[in-house]
Amino acid sequence: MTVVRRGPRRGRGRLLALALVAAALCGGGVLGDVAARQPPRVVLQPSALAAEAAPAGSASSTWYCPAGPGEDAGTTHVVLANAAAQRVRIGVVVVSARGERRRVALRLGPHAESALTPGRLVHGAWLASGIEVAGGAVSATEVVDGRKGRSLASCASEVSPRWYFASGSTASGSTLSVTLFNPTPNLAVVDLAFVTGTGDTVPAPFQGLVVEPWALRTLTVGRYVQNQRSVATVVAARAGAVVAGELELYGPGGTAGLSLSLGAPAASRRWNLPSVEDLAGGMSDLAVFNPSSRRERVVATVRLATGPVEPFTETLGPQSVWTLVTSDQLRIAAQEPYTVEVRSTGPGTVVARTGAGGPRSPAPWWAAAAAVDALQSSAARRWLVPALPGAVQQSAGVLAVENPAARPVAAEVVWWTRSGTRRLRRLQVPAHGRATLNAPSRAAVVRADAPLAVIADASPPGTAGVVGIPAVPLR
Repeated sequence: MTVVRRGPRRGRGRLLALALVAAALCGGGVLGDVAARQPPRVVLQPSALAAEAAPAGSASSTWYCPAGPGEDAGTTHVVLANAAAQRVRIGVVVVSARGERRRVALRLGPHAESALTPGRLVHGAWLASGIEVAGGAVSATEVVDGRKGRSLASCASEVSPRWYFASGSTASGSTLSVTLFNPTPNLAVVDLAFVTGTGDTVPAPFQGLVVEPWALRTLTVGRYVQNQRSVATVVAARAGAVVAGELELYGPGGTAGLSLSLGAPAASRRWNLPSVEDLAGGMSDLAVFNPSSRRERVVATVRLATGPVEPFTETLGPQSVWTLVTSDQLRIAAQEPYTVEVRSTGPGTVVARTGAGGPRSPAPWWAAAAAVDALQSSAARRWLVPALPGAVQQSAGVLAVENPAARPVAAEVVWWTRSGTRRLRRLQVPAHGRATLNAPSRAAVVRADAPLAVIADASPPGTAGVVGIPAVPLR
């Protein structure tokens, strides 16, 4: 099976530049009042950067939220956070899987955030959003609130011809959906491939899928990949480019939960998880996916508050998944926070984590760390951490900052109160260590003199480490 297709990268910037023109032709204009765009970038972002906030001085920037449920499975919100010192104009186009479309314009004040509910603009079981900002330093995050819980995932700042997902499940009681959103003026033709515990599979109905310009397609994986506890997914475009997301609804074993995730546009040789905790009586595992045709030697280093433990190692064959059940490892204590760094020697891997409170634990909650995948460190020294306002406000969480380097790193967290007062918190992050503080109630910027990994843990009480607010690298 050819899982990864190495298509040419040229033309990707042109797709982005023309996306809004297509929307204007198809839908009566998208953002006519938004400033003209800068010349688009034409290179792929670094390995794990599916999402990256443009500098505050940018003429414009874009975000694409692949899709969240609009009705039955829950309510989707798009949270916009502005880290700039000036007000920005924003246009949003909401698209349903049935082809309905509506646009809205809004303004976002300096150092402010706002939540938009796409289902109030367009009715549909699935809804995707395209966002154009007349400026930079703005992030977009999708939040799904459903009967089975809550999940968060960053929206994408670029389209890509390929996307990878390390985890998923079609076991009894679980529903795995893949969404394909094409916010470009060009037709996209997409193939899906899956790696499971019983081998590779390329279902014929998931080959040659046509995604028209500004269209959304949703696919139920379990129709053709059935009763698989572990499912890794590859989305590869023969032509064009898309934004791909996954939604997992989980229910077996007395637990329940959901997970919304944005794929990784490329594999990476290093992944960092700065906020992990195994719940007493619960379950936690780490999925490491090798999507390449080469063998990978993988080392997973776990660091507790007291120091590192003996690393976990594995050699992965081509197009295979290593599932490390961390909650079964005696060297990792339950209910103690730790960090994980995953390194590989070949082309790279894709990493995800799943955590749950058991059915007899104080909090029988489940969530996949697909919301955490986009937060993995990729040489970022500035991060934008959104807050969750209004109806989607979560109880105060923890902001975790991990230092993957061998020397201490000085960092500072800056945010503004609703009254406009600037707050500053300085941190000294030890070598190969982490620092934490109570997450600000407003959008914050983390700045450092060396690369860091940043996440805000917004888990419900008693379920630390299973729901994260995606921090976004800020150029």
